[in-house]
Amino acid sequence: MEITITSQTENVLLNRKEIGFNITFTGATPSRKMVHEKLAAMLNKPKNQLVIGSLKGRFGLTEVTGDARVYDSAEYLKKIEPEHLQKRGMTEGEETEEGSADAQDAPSGDAAEAS
Repeated sequence: MEITITSQTENVLLNRKEIGFNITFTGATPSRKMVHEKLAAMLNKPKNQLVIGSLKGRFGLTEVTGDARVYDSAEYLKKIEPEHLQKRGMTEGEETEEGSADAQDAPSGDAAEAS
């Protein structure tokens, strides 16, 4: 998997850099998690300051186009980005405690069927 940065724009108002990139690969399409980790390593930024907005591939091609946003700090990312984008690409250990608490409080399907 090879990532090529095609555009990079500084957004001072939101304290972030907006990055456009292309990925060329062989075999299966790389997962969001793999792209997230490799892009963070390329940019020398912690993974908790990077959000991948979109990954778009075309059928039959071994190329994906995407965009990402790199924040100056994790606090800015948490304030600005939607929660579902914050969770994408994270491993289970990196999930917020609130997210795991919500999953424990939710009723199971068996309890709903018994009623």
